[in-house]
Amino acid sequence: MIRQFSRNEIRADLSNKIARKEPIIMGGAGIGLIAKIEDMAGIDAIMAYNTGPFRMDGHPSCVGYLAYGDSNQISMDLARQILPVVKNTPVIGGIGAGDPYRDIDRLIDQMMEVGYSGITNVPTAGAYDGFFRHRIDTAGVGYPAEVELIRKCSKKDIYTVAYCYHEDEVKAMIDAGVDCISAHVGATSGGTCGFQDATSLEQTIEISQRLCELAHRENPDVVFLCHGGHLEDPESVAECFRRTDVQGFVGASSIERIPVEKAIMAAVKEYKSLKLK
Repeated sequence: MIRQFSRNEIRADLSNKIARKEPIIMGGAGIGLIAKIEDMAGIDAIMAYNTGPFRMDGHPSCVGYLAYGDSNQISMDLARQILPVVKNTPVIGGIGAGDPYRDIDRLIDQMMEVGYSGITNVPTAGAYDGFFRHRIDTAGVGYPAEVELIRKCSKKDIYTVAYCYHEDEVKAMIDAGVDCISAHVGATSGGTCGFQDATSLEQTIEISQRLCELAHRENPDVVFLCHGGHLEDPESVAECFRRTDVQGFVGASSIERIPVEKAIMAAVKEYKSLKLK
């Protein structure tokens, strides 16, 4: 039996945890096993979107932003893999809002019909800048479409999480009625395919705090999380918690990819160290 959580249930649960000074931890899941273990470990929300399967296939997350798969179909397929094994945690599904081949209103309804408890804007045009970003935004398939996605979900009383890179994106998402914002400072470092030139921890902390302050000026009730850059392990995230007002963390590579790499590496080396009689 798939358990679905209402917007009010998720809001109340996260608000109570924040009031108790407990950080909100959300994590990506590109396969059912990852989602199952995250659920058993007590994660606050599971993020299911198209970059996850690429990560779990051994590729950088950024591959999910290229034209190598149908991002919205991947999210729908992930529901079949993930939702049956998750018992106690809301699962947030990703929608690529600029999809020219889908009616986004209908897609939102389909995502909720299969059992997702919320929606997020992944893949996001926020990852792009310069001429290409301008081109897709003005063509109606960029970040403004993601803002409209969140607005539609809010009107349907669906819980929403939005990745934001810049101040204007934070303001637009809050105006659209978003429930939770994650500052996205770029690709995550660490592991076998982490981004070596990732945003430094100092820069990550500065950006996260700046966007957090802005978000809470616009809406004191919005949940604000950090993500990306050198936030690749509990130690770096703890440092961000100490030096900012963020209320939690979204981990994708840092929760589903890097820990798996480390665990399998250690296990294989331990087995290989054994001696025959």
